[in-house]
Amino acid sequence: MAGTIQQVSVVGAGRMGHGIALVYALDGRDVTLFDVDDEVLESAPARVDAALSTMVNVGAVDRATADAALSNLRTDSDIASAVAGADFVTEAVAEDIAVKQSVFADLDAHAPADALLATNTSGLSIADIARDVDDTSRVLGTHWFNPPHIVPLVEVVKGPGTTDAAAEATRELLDSAGKTPVVLEREIPGFLGNRIQAAMTYEAYSLLARGVASAADIDRAVRAGFGFRLPVMGIFEKVDQSGLDVHREVERSLMADLDRGTDPNPVVSELVDRGETGWESGKGVYDWTGVDRETAERERDAALLALKSVYEDIDAGSAPPANYVADSSPADE
Repeated sequence: MAGTIQQVSVVGAGRMGHGIALVYALDGRDVTLFDVDDEVLESAPARVDAALSTMVNVGAVDRATADAALSNLRTDSDIASAVAGADFVTEAVAEDIAVKQSVFADLDAHAPADALLATNTSGLSIADIARDVDDTSRVLGTHWFNPPHIVPLVEVVKGPGTTDAAAEATRELLDSAGKTPVVLEREIPGFLGNRIQAAMTYEAYSLLARGVASAADIDRAVRAGFGFRLPVMGIFEKVDQSGLDVHREVERSLMADLDRGTDPNPVVSELVDRGETGWESGKGVYDWTGVDRETAERERDAALLALKSVYEDIDAGSAPPANYVADSSPADE
């Protein structure tokens, strides 16, 4: 099924959409990019070209490959024609259930009946998003991580009606495009990556609020400590090597003191209420005023591409240990 996917349409050309389109264009697929905002749509090819230039500069791709990817990409301001010939459609619009439902109603009306329909939601219900789609067996989630053209992981999330064939075809498509797909057999709020990341982030903001360390030193601790080891070992392999007995004692002494808030972290809420939403507003935890964003993004992407190269070398040689317990979790968890 994945081998028949030649035409990919991406609905939403903004922060995530243009990067997703780039991934499929680099894989040799014909890609159509759509957005309701003409200005966003018109700027998308230049953003793709800028991302490709960074990849060329660090040696991740050669110029001929980059030029071929650009030639595989077109834009279309009419959703009906943008998805008319698609084999696979990815929605990458705002994380708003009503907006996504409207998009999927359009996809149901205009995309081919056998096209797979994927949503790049970070955790909204696949079933709710697909409310107005007649055949929900072809609807699933593909959760990308920013910047999508660099970060390897894509979570493939089955909705209640998604067929195994649809999930497998999507996994094969992402494999072909050089991504690291992880299939979730059922939905859970936040999926995998965001649940783990949210737990870490919540505690980090709490440590900042308690004055335990500065934001810069907390970030340094993450990068230089467990963040340094995670690409090589992940979580479970690392804990196995450290010793589950040691880990249990750490949990025994630590769990009661961790922040167990159930609302958005007060530090985050205070910043947002002041309009200090981070990068785009110019200020968040850090002050970004005076920072050249284009230069900063190029430098960030170059660093991430260097790490991606190391990750790919590690991933190519990785395999579970011979005595790996394939299913050690209760079936109802």
